[in-house]
Amino acid sequence: KKAIIDPSLFKYKVQPIKKELYETVIVKASQLSRRKHLFSRDRLKLFLKQHCEPHDGVIKTKATSIAKYNLAEQNFSYFFPDDPPTFIFSPASRRRGRPPKMTSTGLEDEITAKQNTQGNKSKVAREKTRFQKHKE
Repeated sequence: KKAIIDPSLFKYKVQPIKKELYETVIVKASQLSRRKHLFSRDRLKLFLKQHCEPHDGVIKTKATSIAKYNLAEQNFSYFFPDDPPTFIFSPASRRRGRPPKMTSTGLEDEITAKQNTQGNKSKVAREKTRFQKHKE
């Protein structure tokens, strides 16, 4: 397996949108950044809606996007320098929905619980007074 390449060593070829006004430049990774609120959850959702669609439980790129950006001609190594990841297959979970709720306690159980907490409070109060008397 190849060693992982340090991302700071990369250089990027930046092509301008208006080619008649600017020329292509090669920059270091440290020179690239984006404005703070340019990338958001809403924009990501919009991007996925425009360029992806579900097929048998798997999200795939739309044919129109593949054709527009010539993605069929590219492979993993064109975008990423390291080896492609190997994903371990895990079978889908059989359980669906929420787990069942706990059954509600009866009125008798609630009364008993209240009595126990009241009894505990009085025990604590008794021990406190006994401790204070013992101190004196």
